[in-house]
Amino acid sequence: MKSPYFKPNVDSHAANYVRYIATREGVERAESSARFLPATRKQKEIIGKLVLAYPDAADLFEHQDYVDKPNRGNADELILRIAELHGELFEDREKYVSYIAERPRVEKLSSHGLFSDEGVPLVLENVAREIRETGSNVWTHIISLTREDAARLGYDNADAWVQLLRSQRNMIASSMKIAPENFHWYAAFHNESHHPHVHMMAFSSKPGEAFLTENGIEQIKSELAKEIFRQDLIEVYQRQTSYRDELRAEGRATAEQIVAQINGGTYENPKLESLLLDLATRLSRTKGKKQYGYLKPDVKAIVDQIVDLLAEDERIQELYELWYKQREEVLRTYTDTMPERESLRDNKEFKPLKNAVIEAAMGLALDRDPAEEPLSPEEAPEPSPSASEEETTDPPPPDAELSRLLRQAEGGNRYAQYQMARLYLDRKGEHYAPDEAVRWLKQAAAQGYAVAAYRLGKLYLTGDHLPRDTKGAEAWLRKACDADNNFAQYLLGKTYLTDPDFDAAPEEAERLLSQAAEQHNKYAAYTLGKEKLSGNRLSRDISAAIRLLSVSADLGFAPAMYLLGRLYTEGEAVPRDLSRAIVLLEHAADQGNSYAAYLAGKLRLNEDSVRDIPQAIWDFELAAAEGNAYAEYQLGRIYLYGIETEPDREAAVRWLRSAADHGNAYASQLLRHMYRTEGSRAAMGAFRLLNDFCRIFQRRLEENRRHFENETDRKLLRQIEEKKAAHGLKQG
Repeated sequence: MKSPYFKPNVDSHAANYVRYIATREGVERAESSARFLPATRKQKEIIGKLVLAYPDAADLFEHQDYVDKPNRGNADELILRIAELHGELFEDREKYVSYIAERPRVEKLSSHGLFSDEGVPLVLENVAREIRETGSNVWTHIISLTREDAARLGYDNADAWVQLLRSQRNMIASSMKIAPENFHWYAAFHNESHHPHVHMMAFSSKPGEAFLTENGIEQIKSELAKEIFRQDLIEVYQRQTSYRDELRAEGRATAEQIVAQINGGTYENPKLESLLLDLATRLSRTKGKKQYGYLKPDVKAIVDQIVDLLAEDERIQELYELWYKQREEVLRTYTDTMPERESLRDNKEFKPLKNAVIEAAMGLALDRDPAEEPLSPEEAPEPSPSASEEETTDPPPPDAELSRLLRQAEGGNRYAQYQMARLYLDRKGEHYAPDEAVRWLKQAAAQGYAVAAYRLGKLYLTGDHLPRDTKGAEAWLRKACDADNNFAQYLLGKTYLTDPDFDAAPEEAERLLSQAAEQHNKYAAYTLGKEKLSGNRLSRDISAAIRLLSVSADLGFAPAMYLLGRLYTEGEAVPRDLSRAIVLLEHAADQGNSYAAYLAGKLRLNEDSVRDIPQAIWDFELAAAEGNAYAEYQLGRIYLYGIETEPDREAAVRWLRSAADHGNAYASQLLRHMYRTEGSRAAMGAFRLLNDFCRIFQRRLEENRRHFENETDRKLLRQIEEKKAAHGLKQG
């Protein structure tokens, strides 16, 4: 099929070629032995010039016939076809209408060969005038078949083409971006001996509406081919049905063989098993629908990797090759150019395979222990301010000698009084006496020493050295807050939020924490940021939460770094940024935060953009040094499977045993697998997954067959409705 067009209101250009074509001997193509003689020198010269001027001529049926048999008849048909395709070889558009209606061997339906929609009166002069005067581009579709196909399929007569084009007129209009009511077309069938073909002139009554792209041409060719070759395609889909049973048997045999190999200890694909286990773990923590389209990008990436691995299986490759051969057999009905084959993971036709992978992984996750992740940020231990941090208001006196310190305290030196209190609060010292400490703290606080008031409030609040006294604690902390002690503001604000024995409005807690955060108290900034993030006890404000957590992290608070790192990893509260997450997490890990070290290691292990196995091992070892069983488990996996490092069974066993001793169920399970007793679940996962793959292939083939069997009826009904709409008739 070729689709050249005339532009409106452009001067026509005649060519010498047309004179030869119009006046040559044998123009009516009467069968004669002379047509089988070698092409004349003049014909060869003309063909050479035409092919040079119009390279697309090499795609024509007639060109291939001429190349195969360069005789006079084939040369004549090639020259004429090139002229038909290139409107500039005719004098004007009106002349082209007359040509397609009256040229030799047009099959006459009346005094001429034109036809159009049913009920449209056709007077050749009127049609020619309409074509000449329209302000739109006029496309001249030329649709050709081989003589063998035309005769075999019943398209060697005008009536068949009339019915075909009338039934497909709305499809052609849609492909040309023309509304059905604006679509005008005229056609004529030329019953050539080698390649019967139809000329179809199509345009819109609305200037500027029509727009035909390469994709539009391909769509027209595709739909016409499906209709013309309908019987042939039914045979293709019938063959697909017979393949279905073969696929089912082959798929079952494949799955059974793999299961037998796994159970017998001869089948090894640790990478696939590791990915399935990792996917199972992530799915167990995923909320909402467990379907591919709803998953986070990092989880989708694992599914894609699993599909890629399964696609390497020889039997799956055979199934996919068979599916593609059948698809390309259909495509060849209307094009010789096959699209580039897609990988199994990228082929939208087989998206159900990805959901089959997810279902298999969920089967692995159902009988597992709770999620592998460490404690959430809310559960992670939070360090308290050290004594040295709290005592930032004034330095201690330079002389700490007890007798001299006592004389200074008794003389009213508030710094000495505070130091005496600290001496009496030292449980390991020989002077431990909390009541005495309280006496000295009260004297220092009475002189306006805010740190002393803060320590008194903390003593009564914790009940560590003295009986708990909530009223006394609140009173002394209030006094320290009034003196702008940021540690007192932090402690009282947090107490108001978390301690049920204190009755204070959340707004007051927020005010105190904000005051402390403004003084660069990293604990207050972290606590307030967490509350703003969760919205549990204070109003939720994500931007304020991120700002406060960033302040705390910049001040070197490891829990804030860890929480921010998680947020940038998850990509929910803030846009996902793994590079920033890694920096935060590894800074926190350097300060001994095992949760941050573990999460950094997981990212280094699983995320391509920050993947670094040696660094992952370093991060996991930092976490493992703090007793993190999850990190020990990951180290065991890395050394067991040799993930970008040399496999080390001894190291793997050492780390896995340590993780199992610390209660990690995954490590215990993996150890059992190493002794060939744990592989059953992964084997069953592989079994279910391959069976699902086979069922999806089979279902797709069956759907294709059913779709094609019903396609003609559905398309006919749709075309009837569209035609009614085009003529303003009631639908339904």
